[in-house]
Order: sequence, then structure tokens, then C-alpha cells
Amino acid sequence: MGDFTLRELEVFAAIMQHGTVTKAADFLDIAQPGVSKLLARLEAKVGYSLFNRQRQRLIPTPEAMSLYAEVERSFISAKEIMRLARDLGDLRAGRLKIGILPALGSGLMPAIIHKFQADHPGVRITVNIRSTQTLVEWAGRNQLDLAIGVTTSIEHPAVVRRTLPAVPVVCVVPEGHALADVDAVTLQHLENVTLISLLASDPLVAQIEQHAALANLRIPIAIETNLAATAIAFCQAGAGVTVVDYLSASATAAKGVVIKKFEPALSINYSIYRQKGSKASALTDALIERVIDELTREIAGFEAATA
Repeated sequence: MGDFTLRELEVFAAIMQHGTVTKAADFLDIAQPGVSKLLARLEAKVGYSLFNRQRQRLIPTPEAMSLYAEVERSFISAKEIMRLARDLGDLRAGRLKIGILPALGSGLMPAIIHKFQADHPGVRITVNIRSTQTLVEWAGRNQLDLAIGVTTSIEHPAVVRRTLPAVPVVCVVPEGHALADVDAVTLQHLENVTLISLLASDPLVAQIEQHAALANLRIPIAIETNLAATAIAFCQAGAGVTVVDYLSASATAAKGVVIKKFEPALSINYSIYRQKGSKASALTDALIERVIDELTREIAGFEAATA
């Protein structure tokens, strides 16, 4: 028995649905002899008749009924595959694996992802929260469609990166604190307050220390932590003030604190990392553009408010 062709199965299904060669030919928009020839070829392959001929009608045999059930399932599967292919092309289906820093794991990024999924409701999104080093490694192994981490000075051979708009640095202070009423918090202000700092390995701390050294300032640190959210929580508890990037500050949205402009104007750069040499899906490209647009709008709003 040779393999069935798709056209033979289409003719068989059309006859099962319409009962005559004439109606099947009209449905398929082909000539009647062509339908008869394809049916004869199909019956030759199975080795027995699939229909009993009664005048112009074709009455399916029990074997034909069983075969038709399988053909129908196959056609449904093919239609589902075609539907999925169309949905993927229209960004209505698919999966996205995203990795982000803890600093971005609340606030802006969840809001961006929520809006993105609302526009693409058939898309399943997985979000992993990891350090920049881990995110870059995972992106290089194609374990993530995209990763968003701090821009590093070290080039990774397996990834490409796209730098996002610079995020301004701010000072978070408790409500009622002496610095809550100033237009901008400066390095000089930090000499005389209780400072909750990020760890010395954080790129923001390196910037602050460099500028403090140039200004011949000594800034005492009371508490150190590796997470901006924890530093802000200390501020909320009234333990002191902290200097973090604006995204971290706005993401926490803690009650009892005020976000102040910081001088000198410092910034933190984040980048999107992807595996080098791999082509991004249309969904990945769409999310990247959404992240850039939303981040640009968020930063512009802050800068306009503090101008």
C-alpha cells in the first residue's frame, strides 16, 4: 500500500461530507473525472471499496466511516497548526522567556509586561529574577529570549547588547526629613546624614565615591545592603537616606518617603542582552521596542517634574 496524498484524502473527505462525486467536485472546485480518478487511486491503495454505489450516491462502508474519523482528526490538527502559524505571525501566540534584575522586578517592568500581554493575550511569558552576571550567561546560552541587566564593561563573546536610555540617580529620604524640602540633594548633604548605601561592588557606589573624592568629601555609611528595595525600606523605617536609580525608587513606591533629585547628575545604564547570532522572534522585537518606549517616557516624566 502506497502512502496517501493530501489531495486523495481531501477528495475522500469531500465525498463523505457531500455524498456524490458531483457535489464533491463542486466543493473542491475540480472536474468530476478528477474526483473519480483520485477516489479510485485511494481505493486501490487500501485494497477494498470505501463506498457502495447506489445510482449517483456513494454510501460509505463501515471501513470508510472508521477511516473518515481519522482523516477528520488529521484535518483538525492541520487546521490547528495553521491557526497557530497565523497567530505567531500576528503576535497572538508564542512564548517569551525574560530575565530581569531584582531592581526591575517590581514597578515598571511588571507594568510593561502586563500591558504587552494585554495586547497579545495568547502569549505565555516567563520572568526570571537574577543578577546581571547570571542573566548575561543565560542569554548567551539562549535560555532567555532577552535579559535586562546593568550595562557591563566586559564584553561577553556569546551575547549582543542594546543599551537602554540612561536612568537618573535619585535620593530617597523619609518624609519630614531635613532633606525632604530641598530642591536637590547633593554630595555635601550626604556628609551630615545617616546614609544607607548599596554595596561597594555596585556601579552606582563607585560613581558616588569617585565624585566624593574629587570634591574632597568623606561620606560616612551607616548601613550597607545589596538591594535597592531594602535600602528604601530602611528609609521608610526612618533609618536614614539612600541614593539609588530612579527605576528602583519609583518601583518600590514606598509610603513615607520622598524621591529627590540628586546632584551631581549621575545615571545608571541598563542594557538588553540576547544570544549573539540568533534571530529574535517578532514577539521579542516587539517587547524590546515596548521596553524602550516605556522607559524613555518614564524618565522624561521624571526629568520634566524635577526641571
